[in-house]
Amino acid sequence: MSDASAPSSGHAAPPARASGPRGIQSIELGYRILTAIQQGPDAVALKTIAARAGMSPSAVHNYLASFVRTGMVGADARGQYRLGPSLAALGLAAARQVDHYELIRAKAVALSDDTGLGVAVLTWSALGPVIVFNRPDPRNHVFELRNGPVSFLSTAGGHVFAAWLPREATRPVAQRELGQGATDGECDRLLDSIQATVRAAGHSDVMLDALPGYGALSVPVWNAQDALAYALTITAPVELMDKRPDGPHLKRLVLAGQELCRLLGAPPRRWAP
Repeated sequence: MSDASAPSSGHAAPPARASGPRGIQSIELGYRILTAIQQGPDAVALKTIAARAGMSPSAVHNYLASFVRTGMVGADARGQYRLGPSLAALGLAAARQVDHYELIRAKAVALSDDTGLGVAVLTWSALGPVIVFNRPDPRNHVFELRNGPVSFLSTAGGHVFAAWLPREATRPVAQRELGQGATDGECDRLLDSIQATVRAAGHSDVMLDALPGYGALSVPVWNAQDALAYALTITAPVELMDKRPDGPHLKRLVLAGQELCRLLGAPPRRWAP
């Protein structure tokens, strides 16, 4: 299907890029359809795909006919669609070729550019949370984070891991930070409180003890095994960070985390709207 013959969606088209190659709109629309099917959770009806993609059912049906012929999408007797074997083969090849660290680094840099804030990516180790990539706040370069271990109980990324990792992994780290006198019960009560707060909000919100006046927000990033792989964090002086759920900073952080979950192959419940 040529770009000129691409069917009209009946919905407002996404905003045009400000710069870069013009591209082929029909390919980008097709990608939206595949992503709509990827949300699942099982086979998806045509009307649902169209609604998710922001296109008319007739336009989506034309794309699906080609996707079914190429094996990129499969259709069942009820007229519902799921991703097909051709895409599975491409996905397996991509899994071998894609550099996950570079993918995460690029998304973190883009998030920093979008928000104007500092960004850090953390993973978990036996010592607790570890920064594997960071980009300082470009406007307020007052301090410089270093890659490596950071506090568990007083960082936003640490609170993300406290909220979703197994207690047998997090309790020893919490006990070490609280001091030898801390009992298992004291550790568990603190971790229970962090877990309840973060899970209810879907993200962590922490004032950084080591950096007075600075705050941090962090979201979880899940992988294809539905395991918590990373915490994606933004940092800035509190007066410059918009923590409202519909504000630009938290909203962009959440969307970036969801997009990373999708690209890492996490189940749709971790990233779909």
